Amino acid sequence: MRKYHTHITLIFLACILYVMANFQRVAIPGAIFDTLQADLHANAPIITSFGATFMYTYAFSLLAIGMLVDRFSGVKVILWGGSLFAIGALIFPNTTCLPLLYFSRMLLGAGAACFYLSLVQEVKKCFPDKYFGISVSLMLITGYMGGVCANAPFIIVSHAFSWQAVMNVLAIITLVVVLVYAFVLHFLHGVPQNEHVHFSLEPFKYVLSKHFNRNLYMFAGLNYGLYYVIQTVIGVKFLKDFVNLSATQASVALSVMVVIAGVSGLSLATLSKLCNNRRVIFMKSVCLFTTSIFTIIFLCLLFDIRTHLIVYMLMLVAIGGGMSPLLVPIIHGTNKYEVRGTALSIMNCCFFLSVGILASLVGILLDVYAPVSNSVGHLVYSNKSYMLVFGTFILFSLVEMYNVFKLRDVE
Repeated sequence: MRKYHTHITLIFLACILYVMANFQRVAIPGAIFDTLQADLHANAPIITSFGATFMYTYAFSLLAIGMLVDRFSGVKVILWGGSLFAIGALIFPNTTCLPLLYFSRMLLGAGAACFYLSLVQEVKKCFPDKYFGISVSLMLITGYMGGVCANAPFIIVSHAFSWQAVMNVLAIITLVVVLVYAFVLHFLHGVPQNEHVHFSLEPFKYVLSKHFNRNLYMFAGLNYGLYYVIQTVIGVKFLKDFVNLSATQASVALSVMVVIAGVSGLSLATLSKLCNNRRVIFMKSVCLFTTSIFTIIFLCLLFDIRTHLIVYMLMLVAIGGGMSPLLVPIIHGTNKYEVRGTALSIMNCCFFLSVGILASLVGILLDVYAPVSNSVGHLVYSNKSYMLVFGTFILFSLVEMYNVFKLRDVE
């Protein structure tokens, strides 16, 4: 019983780190896009690269993290990742050197990559299978609180102090949590190590050889990427430029998006359970819904319809962000035990590789048409720039739709 309580304590501390990881993912650059642009005198591609650097590092780190989790267990990997994450969190707000800023984002991405997969494995150990989907949903909702705080609360507190001061306080909290985690881990004796898991490309070949997995990964990556690039990179900026919201108003809308994603995940998991664990029908419905929203927003840009309804439509894109409670059980149900960690790591790699690619594309597309400076010196991008962005989103959502309609429910 004592070991179980120690395990639960470690999961609780890891969830705090997961909250911090979500905060870092969402806050930079999306919440303070204009501030970073003004402070660094940088163009859109440079600013969006802060998000892209994090996402690329996070995505590719996940490929190794899956094997590390399978071999050494999640509790150890969380400690290693937490250490890297704390160092990156301390560096970022204390420099204006671009190479060092990008390096800190790489450390943050590599550290953050350790939390999700490790937590999924440890939650699996602590809770019965019938509650696994719900348990993962609750874990994700906890993490989403970091995303909620990274928008409106972060901007409000940053106006009172500075974004650097806020990030420094959070970096210190992160460091303290990592140290407490290391202390508690000392009491969890006999953490098993799976000697049968070796660092090999064979698990990747096996997982990717399955046609079902490839379709699932394509759908999952694009579905999450289209939601999360709005959440973390372009959402606040778009609402300010086109709908004429203030920074605080736009960030409130993005905070609500995080809540919607969390509630959506729990709701989809519950509905799936009520429908005899049918999942694909919900995935198809969400895909059609988000494609429709992107099309409507594109038409609003085309005809210069600056309605506040766009805010609500954009917020509803977050329904697609709650898909993990459906996807994780599918991965567990279609892949043998020995490669589940690897299969899950590939899916999460697809999530954030997609976000990184889209973030890079957004920065390039925004700069196709020259922005104009407003009365306070912030750059404002034109309808044409945003039409390029949302037109690209529509194309990717059609690819997503093609792949999800090739999936079927499995026992």
